[in-house]
Amino acid sequence: MSKKTWEMGSEFMENSSREGKNEYAMLLNFPKRYVLSGRTGLHLIAGEIKEKYGVSSILMPAYCCSSMVEPFVKYGFEIFFYDSMNLSESNILQKADVVLIMDYFGFLSESTVAFADRCKRLGKTVIVDATQTVLSHSDTYSVADYVVASFRKWFDCLCAVVYSRDGFITPEYQREKEDYILKWRIAAKEKENYIIHGIGEKSRILANFSDANRMLGKDFIGYKSCASEISKWENLGSAFVKQIRRRNAQLLIDEVKEISKQYGVTLLFNQMGNEDCPLFIPILIDDKKRDKVRVEMIRENIYCPVHWPINKNYPYQQTSYHDKELSLICDQRYGEEDIEHEIEVLRKAISG
Repeated sequence: MSKKTWEMGSEFMENSSREGKNEYAMLLNFPKRYVLSGRTGLHLIAGEIKEKYGVSSILMPAYCCSSMVEPFVKYGFEIFFYDSMNLSESNILQKADVVLIMDYFGFLSESTVAFADRCKRLGKTVIVDATQTVLSHSDTYSVADYVVASFRKWFDCLCAVVYSRDGFITPEYQREKEDYILKWRIAAKEKENYIIHGIGEKSRILANFSDANRMLGKDFIGYKSCASEISKWENLGSAFVKQIRRRNAQLLIDEVKEISKQYGVTLLFNQMGNEDCPLFIPILIDDKKRDKVRVEMIRENIYCPVHWPINKNYPYQQTSYHDKELSLICDQRYGEEDIEHEIEVLRKAISG
């Protein structure tokens, strides 16, 4: 493990996975469109719903990213929130005609399936955001009217997909956001050279990624995905990705269970189901300590994200997870030695 260029987390470099057969290239046998990003896909869905049904209210999980809320705000939807960790609440479905549902961090939940079924029986329009479970076959997908999934959080692929049960009525997007893709690809190639060969300046790489992400944030509406990015998704070696992520995740789960006996750390998910493919391993730390732990890990070049920072520019509902969650890294870029080092650094950070 070379300390010179070694790091965990942050943006993916070029060639961050293997090619092969993607067993999840078709999540559903519904009509589909490839689009630029998850936000682009949600904006497409919002427009479709507005055009078809004229409804303008949506119920969303309180624990979510503001980038999921933004597309519906742009279409003038009234936003309501529900507690996604307590789906048995009896009256929440009276608030809106559209419900957005998702599972978290690659872990499928039977309660989510039951909630989706309940929404469907009550005649709600059901959107499933499958971004965090895109390498899993979830029973919620077949219940949905729309499914959206972005692939950028899984490997270096600037692409998302939207499935629609009844097809699409709005025109298909014709534009590609070439400037954003080019800028992001330059950064990803620079990162590959930096990590693999020790060539380049980290500050420049971070600046290019930041510029690319800013470009996407400012202008994500109405873009299709380009053919090369679609090809990356459709030719992803999903078995390899799933195998490595599950192995790394199990190591983390086992170790965090031991840590939790000594320190105030809780696993959000204590075990994996057979179909689960973890995106991260989320842990909960006292909100007064979480940011300190995160900073300590960054000093060791381990960049654990938090999901999700509150953005007060958009409607939101605060949850305890927003302040306590820290995502441990388990993806296919890393071997067992890397995971053991991550655990070692976590132990020191928590006990310090």
